[in-house]
Amino acid sequence: MKDNEALIQQIERIIHKYTQMEKRRRFYGTNISLTYAEIHTIDTIGSNDGINITQLALLKGITKGAVSQMIYKLIDKGLVIKEASPKSDVEVVLKLTESGKKAYNAHLEFHRKKNEVMCDRLLNDMTEESYIKLKRGMESFERMLDRLSELDKDNN
Repeated sequence: MKDNEALIQQIERIIHKYTQMEKRRRFYGTNISLTYAEIHTIDTIGSNDGINITQLALLKGITKGAVSQMIYKLIDKGLVIKEASPKSDVEVVLKLTESGKKAYNAHLEFHRKKNEVMCDRLLNDMTEESYIKLKRGMESFERMLDRLSELDKDNN
């Protein structure tokens, strides 16, 4: 017999645990403490060499103003620099400093290890059928969260 309430509570606990984990500041190969948003901004810049503010905002799904604020924080921390674009004198591109590159590479390694744990403990032992069911379930769950988010916007 399905216990939907218990399953929903478990999902909420998992989301809460993950959210708490992501709130922790970490040191990625440097002595600079970084938030989730900061390291993922560094990751996007590192993965898209010479990206500009507009492109970064589009990739992150946030406003140019929010990106600019984040970039100034990362510049102050010595992780990102702005340079004139080789294509245009009016355009500015973003680059990682040496410390930014260290953080970027350490973050890649962090994800490699995290993904390895996920694969070793969960995904590698699954049958193909179970894997497909899990994938479909996660896709449905994501769509449901998107719908809930839209409902939340309508109520504000």
